[in-house]
Amino acid sequence: MLVQVVLLGAFAWALWQIIRPFIVKSAWDVVPGPPPKSFVSGNLEQLFDRDAWGFHDEVAQNYGPVVKINAVLGGKWLYVFDPTALRSIVLKEKGTFDQIPWLIQSTRLLLGPGILGVLGEAHRRQRKMLTPVFSDANLRVLTPVFYDVAHRLVQGISRTVLDSPRSVDMLDWMGRAALEIIGKAGMGHSFDPLTSDGSSDPYTKAAKTPLSFTPAMVAMRQASPILTSMGPARLRRWIVDLLPIPQVQQLKDVVDVLHDTSLRIIDEKKAALQRGDTAQGKDIIGILLKANMAAAAEERLPDEQIIGQMSILLFAATDTTSHLMAQVLQLLAEHPDVQQKVRAEIFVSGDGQDVAYDQLQALPYLDAVCKETLRLYPPTPIVLREACQDSTLTLSEPMRGADGSTIENVFVPKGSNVLIGVRACNRNKALWGDDAEEWKPERWLKPLPKAVEAASIPGVYSHLMTFVGGARSCIGFKFAQIEMKVILSTLLANFTFELSEKPIFWNVSAITFPSVGKESEKPEMWLKVGRYQRNDLE
Repeated sequence: MLVQVVLLGAFAWALWQIIRPFIVKSAWDVVPGPPPKSFVSGNLEQLFDRDAWGFHDEVAQNYGPVVKINAVLGGKWLYVFDPTALRSIVLKEKGTFDQIPWLIQSTRLLLGPGILGVLGEAHRRQRKMLTPVFSDANLRVLTPVFYDVAHRLVQGISRTVLDSPRSVDMLDWMGRAALEIIGKAGMGHSFDPLTSDGSSDPYTKAAKTPLSFTPAMVAMRQASPILTSMGPARLRRWIVDLLPIPQVQQLKDVVDVLHDTSLRIIDEKKAALQRGDTAQGKDIIGILLKANMAAAAEERLPDEQIIGQMSILLFAATDTTSHLMAQVLQLLAEHPDVQQKVRAEIFVSGDGQDVAYDQLQALPYLDAVCKETLRLYPPTPIVLREACQDSTLTLSEPMRGADGSTIENVFVPKGSNVLIGVRACNRNKALWGDDAEEWKPERWLKPLPKAVEAASIPGVYSHLMTFVGGARSCIGFKFAQIEMKVILSTLLANFTFELSEKPIFWNVSAITFPSVGKESEKPEMWLKVGRYQRNDLE
């Protein structure tokens, strides 16, 4: 009898989800948006397709700064890039908008209870503990570590290039360098000597395995709240072992390697710190461990959360930064005049030597190239949030509704999904001008448009939403900046970059990635790399 009641209840719920859009008037009925591609998936297939760039641009350009997106079975989401509305989403008081629970729970299952896998008080305590770790003072001390990796990277690529330009997979090298930087600067541990074309270290291979964005993987992540409620961890592991999905089994093996290695490194570092080995406290995790040991008992993080930070740092600091650096190299290959200007600035500043932290941060043209790439090509084009309570989004300017009415604010019911349009805000022509979709580093060498200054875009970095803002902003954005500048300045001082015969296609994903054309799903980006001769500049 109980089983029949449960099945009847599930059927009634599903039926209600289907007929609800037709009989219940929604507050979003007047919000403009594209027609659904299908009733089952709405616009979500278009939104998350690997080649969804055209759809994202259509949404941003044709419907206004707040757009209605059709979701599964007639559900509705909001796609938002209005600056005032974004301030309400990312900066408003605690508990109004936050990360979607299934994203939090699936991240915790995959990577542990680090800063991206917790909510509420646990998130507050972790952020409070981590924020000082990424201070300018600490990053200044860690900069020589970045340069050490950069020089080894040059040596590794030089063995491939030899005396004549060769086609090189620069995404692979950028990924290996980014992993080694977060390994050395983040954990005091070397994963890859960068002395050969490939790495055999199992941890390196595991950390570089992308978190797939396939429908099967998304469905698994959405099912994580159900999985976490199914008894003890041993039972959940048994269930996962039985799932006949290759991507799930691959991801399970990756998570096992990451967790086991992270646990070993943490145990070694804790033991060394307890012995008084001060060298263990100079990397990010070492600084965090020391601060955690000195913290009051009520603010101290448990070991599992420290381990979670390691895995999250690896994924957050490896893929995003390496893909951004690959994107910059591609753009410099497409614009040889810009490449030469940046190279000249680097040589004038460093005269062939490593440029110090403060001086490197102050190089105007290198900074402009990095900012413009971060503006135009954010590695995460949209960010998903959920309304934790009823809220109202006020718009910067009134917009025209689907029925011709004037809309000044939009009511957002509790439980609604809201998409932060990172790419759309960064490319908003109303703010950045008619050339907003063009890559022009020079725009950062003069005063920004008054509309940008007046908009008060709530991003944590340089009027951009690339690193988001508020309590969920990217805590390591300064780390990413200095890493990009160290690697790029060192590479440009030693190599030239041109486009190769292999096409480059950037895929929409959880983190955008390049492949050789639209047909391939393998992350790679090939450029023609040659040794740079200093007299070429003179």
